[in-house]
Amino acid sequence: MIKGIIENVKNKFRKNFDHESKKLIKNSSWVFIANALAVVLAFLRSILIARGLGATTLGTYAVVIAFVVTIQEILKLNVALGIIRFGAQYISEKRPDKLVALLKVGISASLLSALVSVIIIASLTSLIYPYFFSVPGLEKFIILYSVINGFSFLDNIGRGVLKIFNKFKLNSIIQMIMDVFEFSMIAICIFKYPHNLEYFFYTVIATRFINSIICNSSVIFELKGELGKYFSSKIAIIKGDLTEIRHFILGSSFSNTLKIFMNQGDILILNSFGNPHMVGVYTVAKKLGYSVLAMTDPLSISIYPQLSHLVSQTKFKEAKVMIKKITVATFIPIAIFLIGAYFFKDFIIVRVYGKDFVDASNPFFIHLIGAVQSAIFFWCVPLVQSLGLTTMRLRVYTMALILEAIIALFLVKIMGPSGVAIALLSANVLISILFTWYCFQHMNFKISHQDIEIKSRYESGSV
Repeated sequence: MIKGIIENVKNKFRKNFDHESKKLIKNSSWVFIANALAVVLAFLRSILIARGLGATTLGTYAVVIAFVVTIQEILKLNVALGIIRFGAQYISEKRPDKLVALLKVGISASLLSALVSVIIIASLTSLIYPYFFSVPGLEKFIILYSVINGFSFLDNIGRGVLKIFNKFKLNSIIQMIMDVFEFSMIAICIFKYPHNLEYFFYTVIATRFINSIICNSSVIFELKGELGKYFSSKIAIIKGDLTEIRHFILGSSFSNTLKIFMNQGDILILNSFGNPHMVGVYTVAKKLGYSVLAMTDPLSISIYPQLSHLVSQTKFKEAKVMIKKITVATFIPIAIFLIGAYFFKDFIIVRVYGKDFVDASNPFFIHLIGAVQSAIFFWCVPLVQSLGLTTMRLRVYTMALILEAIIALFLVKIMGPSGVAIALLSANVLISILFTWYCFQHMNFKISHQDIEIKSRYESGSV
């Protein structure tokens, strides 16, 4: 009887999920385990930080991070996206030497952009610090954090190559160990030096640097067998592709810059029209609300290289089938979760973070709605990147950023943190709608041309 039940479950799984969907779930398993641990630790860490620093100090810390990340994103070249897209093509062509050449270009460009960003941040800090930051003496932490965050530009490159080869196990294990280490160090700092922003900054910067070093070392160890013998590959072998690669990377980078503006600009706007306490409340609400994305982050990470392979092989029908089935599978449980969360939002905030953060309940639920819709359409951005629709992506993000800015500036004085949360939600919904429409139009066009070509070959007798 038990054997029959198990067989029925297997048959149902095979029926509801196509081959590509099953492959996606398999590739996501280790990332899911690592992300599950990460989200638990992030949740516990957010409680420790919120209670240990308080809303006002937490708000000051959030503004510093938003300031650095926003500026660096302007100059950051998101070469990992290009490496995944073109690297998948090179692997399909059995040309790992070209992938190594692409890595050399990407690493050099990333390090250069990181150096330039640190110089600009240091210059801006010396000029505008008294007018933008309410706490004196944080200049050194701004510059130190920009150095460490700039070095971490390389982290995304390493993870990108792992995605191409579907190697997630070792890096996921290393990442889990480092997440535990980071959580432990921050917990010790909070318990030993509560409300001390200076020591907290030192701890965050040090743990982030160690995390980056170890994770990148694990990437080198895991890939040396596949790519080590091609280390001497010359950049000249991809000279013919550099123009297309540059166009894709620059387009994606500009789009990511606008995305960061949306996700960090809300904090800067709230700081300009409010105070650090409001920023602290908003930060807790946003972090808790968007923690739900840990459910779909592993799928998003795994689906990009998979979609890149499908697109390079012109398997647009298979891609559409996978997307539709995965979307239906995630919609129902996430919707039920959202309904239940509405009735417990006040209880969750007060019980978890304390009465100092009671005003976070409404913006928390608004952010939760945004996170849910992003979770359902987790495949949107990877699909856009795989199809190479960089110009469209840039236009959509520009429209969304303008919409967010208008709504935020209008509502921030009326509704405070909730108004800014509504602005971010509106921008994210607009992005999901437009991305879905444009991508499916593009794939339908490709599929129709494939069908016409097959029919033409059949009628001419060539097939």
